[in-house]
Order: sequence, then C-alpha cells, then structure tokens
Amino acid sequence: MGSMPGNRHTVIIGGGVIGSCIAYFITSHPRYDHKTHTVTVLEASSIGGGASGKAGGVIATWADPLCIAPLSYRLHCEIAEKLDGIEKWGFRHVFCADVDAMGEAVGQTATTESHAHFHSHPTSIPSSKDYPPELDWITPDTITSYTELGCPENTAQVHPHLFTNSIAEAAKEQGAWFTQGSVTSINYSTDGDGIRSVSYKTKETSDLCEVHATDIVVAAGPWTKKLLPEAPIKESRNHSIVVRPRKPVSAYVLFPELHPKVPQKRIPPEIYSRPDGTIYSCGPSDMEVPLPETTDMVDVNPAICDRIYTDVSSVSAAIREGEVITKQACYRPFVIGRARDIGPLVGPTGVKSLWLASGHDSWGISNAPGTGKVMSELILDGKTTSADISSLDPRLMF
Repeated sequence: MGSMPGNRHTVIIGGGVIGSCIAYFITSHPRYDHKTHTVTVLEASSIGGGASGKAGGVIATWADPLCIAPLSYRLHCEIAEKLDGIEKWGFRHVFCADVDAMGEAVGQTATTESHAHFHSHPTSIPSSKDYPPELDWITPDTITSYTELGCPENTAQVHPHLFTNSIAEAAKEQGAWFTQGSVTSINYSTDGDGIRSVSYKTKETSDLCEVHATDIVVAAGPWTKKLLPEAPIKESRNHSIVVRPRKPVSAYVLFPELHPKVPQKRIPPEIYSRPDGTIYSCGPSDMEVPLPETTDMVDVNPAICDRIYTDVSSVSAAIREGEVITKQACYRPFVIGRARDIGPLVGPTGVKSLWLASGHDSWGISNAPGTGKVMSELILDGKTTSADISSLDPRLMF
C-alpha cells in the first residue's frame, strides 16, 4: 500500500480509542476528501483490545487535563446523539462520588503507587442528605464518607469496548481503512528531519509490508516507547472484573477507598454500574509483568481478580451475591515526569509530520474525542481552534 503522488496519506499507529477517534475526526473534517486523502489505522491485534476495551468508561468535564476534558465531554454527547450511542455503546449520564468505606473482612494491601491519593479516615457515617438513597446496592453501614464528584450534568459513562468499536466503524464508513498488522518501524527521510513510511507485519501471514505516509500519528498507548524510545511513556498493569449482580442497580460511578480492619492498609478500587446490568470494578496498578508484544498477549492473574471481588463485595451484597463473568487485565500509558493533572502528550514531535497522541493514563476513554478533534485540526488546518493544548505539546518533554 502506498500514497499516490500529490495525495495525502495519514497513517495512525494504534487501533485503540485514541487512534479510532483520530481517524473518525479526520474523516469528519470539512477539509477531508476521500478521493485525495487516505487514512489508514494499523492495529496489531484487535480494535479496542487493550485498555480501550477494558477500562471503566467514565467521562467528565472535570477530568484531567482541564484544557481538553470539557471539549471531549461535549463531543461525547454530540457523537452519542448522532450515532445512537445510548443503544450502541450504553451512553448515559451518571452520578460519580468519592466514597470511604469500612469493608467487612477485607484485609488486602493497597497500591504503593506514588500518585495514589488516600483520604483521611472519617469516623462517622454520613447523614442521609449526603448519602443518596438511590445508592441502595452499597451497604449503608459500611460508608464513612460520601463526596459527590460529578452529577448527570457533567458526568456520563460509556461501555469502552463498544464505544471504541462503534467509533472505528463510523470512521470506516467515512473512508478510513483499518489494517491488522504489527508495526516494526517508522522509516524516516534520508536527512532524518521527516517521515517516509511505516513498516509492519501482517497479522494473518506475517508478511513484511511498507506503507508510505505524508503524516504518521503514534497512538499506540503503552506500546509507544517501542516505536519512539525517547518518548517518556511508561505503562502499568490494571486488573478488573465484571460482575452480574443479583438485581439491577442504580447509575453510579464510585471511587471508594476501603479501610480494612488493619492499620495503614487501604484499597482504592473503582466501581461502575453499567446500563447492561453489570458492575465493573478495577483494582490497584502493578508493574510486576513486562509489557507483552500485543494486547492479546496480556497476562491475567486470577488471584488479583479474586482479591478485587473480595474487596468490593465487602461493601455490597449485590456484588457479593452476583456472578463474576469476566476477569481481565490491561496496560494503561502514563507520562513519566509530569503530574497526572497536566495530561497526555498530544501534538507534533521534533520530526516533521510525525505526531504523538499517547499517555492518557486513566482518562483515555473520556478524552479520546477531544484528542481526535484537536489532532484532526493540527493535521488538516495546521493549528487547533477547539482547545488550547499547548501544555500537552510532546516537544516539552523530549
């Protein structure tokens, strides 16, 4: 595959939620013409096979970073209305809260990540005016503090895997091509100042192919460092479970910190009720297992998943009496050497026509549409008009 002389060919490396949204917004841009502009997404395994399909899926105006989160939230709402997101990927508005709870016989050790944030331990159960009665699937006596972070006016959720695949399908309908292949190298011009092509091995035959490009966007999440070793992107593994509870539960996203009856040990899982009747929960990060070659090679430790279930079921009979239907793990990318609230790396690199969109940490699903929008503007307009993302410029970091 190659670009014709005079034509434009944008190659996006990574078919997760970031790469899929970039493809969608490029092919939605007024300057895009499918007759003269080819958009190719290269994905090593499957669309949304990594964190893009295994995340929680909360989206919010108050997410990090604030330079792009409100834009991305608005775009999520617009896309859901345009493409029937309520039906296709479970889009809905929700409440979100920080919760402190004294779990019943929990006793697992918390994460030691330096960016983990622990609340002080309140000693009294919150009053009924602070604790919503609709949150009846969490045992009230276990709650020691309830702080609302978001409401349906500024917070929503999606099913990440369904959203990622739906936005990829929409990009395809608008002219984007999705190809299964593992990228082996980015090939540069003779002087090293620009890009020339991307080499990759096809998934089915392992044939080595080369695709010429006028623009290359690296949206490979934690795999970014394999293609751009100088990029300060690192990965951490997260396990999660999906539980089918004994009865339907109300629409809440909870960021609890469970306080076992063991001093100085706290567990910060996340709990998401979903419109498909399930409850998703993820546990602390770890860096015990190196990053595999592709998303379909990620190692899942069942014991860690079992601990997540034990922890979250200690505050919810609905979870405790439910059925665990999924145990999974993924790697999320984060930027080394900067605070989480500053955000990912989005924009141009020091090489002409080589772009980077990676390091979204816990807010990849939330900020994917905003990332796609500003990347489409950078590539097709030469500047951003939807948001000021100067603080996300990759050239600030390498």
